[in-house]
Amino acid sequence: MMDEYTPKYFDIAQLEYLCEKLYTECELLLNENTQFAVNDPTATESLLLNDFIEHIANVGINYRIKYSQDTALIEALDQFLDHSSQLLGNYGVTPKEIKEWKQLSDTLFQYFNKTINKYE
Repeated sequence: MMDEYTPKYFDIAQLEYLCEKLYTECELLLNENTQFAVNDPTATESLLLNDFIEHIANVGINYRIKYSQDTALIEALDQFLDHSSQLLGNYGVTPKEIKEWKQLSDTLFQYFNKTINKYE
């Protein structure tokens, strides 16, 4: 049984915190314009967020090694990180791309909640 003191709970909570932080920072950066968000991939904010994505990916690799049976969560994490990286790498982002990214984010956060709530 998993509770807040188990390593798996800690690993999931850590990934969830990191992904929520990335989501919030990306949302702030990309929501400045309504019709077409202009992004500068060479800006300090974008570069820092790309480094942050790399950090989350490394944490995700460790999770994947420990809990390879959590394929749905791992796949959702990969899609979220890939899409986040793509958005930050483009000079322009459409509302459709932001909407798709938010949908991927929602899916990931649902997996986090489902995994944590299953054991509480």
